[in-house]
Amino acid sequence: VKAYGDVKDNTDSGQFLAIQNASAYCYDHPEITKAIATKYSRRMDKLVGVLQSAGFQVNKSGGSFFLYMSSAKAAVKSDEERVEFENGEALSQWLIREKLISTVPWDDAEPAIRFSVTFAASDEADEDRVINEIAARLGDVKFEF
Repeated sequence: VKAYGDVKDNTDSGQFLAIQNASAYCYDHPEITKAIATKYSRRMDKLVGVLQSAGFQVNKSGGSFFLYMSSAKAAVKSDEERVEFENGEALSQWLIREKLISTVPWDDAEPAIRFSVTFAASDEADEDRVINEIAARLGDVKFEF
């Protein structure tokens, strides 16, 4: 198997045919891209609103399904317990462990985290359910920046 892998590494280039065919189909059907962009834009508007309500200084990006923001320095929970975050990694770990919210730490230039609007949802009502759940999970926390 390793020998086969070595041969493939040195003889293949580019994307395999199924990916190329899917890409060509999308070029022939720009309505697919427009529908996806509309969906992500709608989700982004809603997520930005929730995060701003939670205290994050964040604005909608011009063309991405990722949302980057500076990390909070601390969180004060409803029981007044204060948790400090050294960087985005610490905040990201806290969010997944305490709030079951998955983010990506992004500490390359500054302490930061990344949200995404690529979550699974069957329709717009389901999108609202997901966004409302994020709001509920963040609702009992006051973030400090």
